Amino acid sequence: MDYQERKLCEQYFKKLVIKRIRKLRISHGLTQAQLAEAIDVSHEYIRSLESEKGKNSFSAFTIWRISKVLNVSLDYLLDFDLEKIRKKQCRE
Repeated sequence: MDYQERKLCEQYFKKLVIKRIRKLRISHGLTQAQLAEAIDVSHEYIRSLESEKGKNSFSAFTIWRISKVLNVSLDYLLDFDLEKIRKKQCRE
């Protein structure tokens, strides 16, 4: 995998994780502010994280805290089939 392909796959991976977080947050009936408070970050951080144009980076510790609040495993949030994605998305 060359550098460019790796960067595209990494971006797709991050978007996938963030999409899962947003979907779970909504299904749990939590606002962005409530999730932010529960994991001790600013509302702006969550809003930026979920925004298309915002932050798309996160720490492992932040994702772990989110998984605890949303009552899901890290495996669920971080599951990623690289080969499938490489064929389908990362080469676009």
